[in-house]
Amino acid sequence: MGKRVLVGYATGAGSTVGVAEAIGKTLSERGLEVDVRPMKDRPSPEDYDAVVLGSAINGGQWLPEAVSFLEANRGKLGDVPVSLFCVHAMNCGSDPKKTKRRLAYLDKERALVKPAAEGFFAGVGPSQLDSNAIARWAFKAFGGDIVGDGRDWDAIKAWAQQVPV
Repeated sequence: MGKRVLVGYATGAGSTVGVAEAIGKTLSERGLEVDVRPMKDRPSPEDYDAVVLGSAINGGQWLPEAVSFLEANRGKLGDVPVSLFCVHAMNCGSDPKKTKRRLAYLDKERALVKPAAEGFFAGVGPSQLDSNAIARWAFKAFGGDIVGDGRDWDAIKAWAQQVPV
């Protein structure tokens, strides 16, 4: 029997689900037995050889349900490789200011576990066709980088191919 991996996720609008599923698919292609589960369902990490956890970013941080899951399972996660990922629509650029802000998304989580790997993936931003012009303006005014679906499936797959298990 191959190694078992839990891919847990927390999503706000749904784009993190797709990222988690793509990670799970890539890990399966590596010959691993993978379960992709929402963290709100509180899956137990006890029976896994590695854990990959990811969350949408809201207000510059993981969603509360993801942080709560990490806090509740901190002890169990100390014995296996834990990789963390974020799905966000702001601070996607490569300039130093955006990079620093993006890396800060995991500050709280790094205090709880030492990640074996970290991934930062663009998510879905407001569409140009979105009828809420004020929301589109505010998103851009506060540093939003993504218009529509910004998920880079090749980058997600490449990261998942390298996740330690």
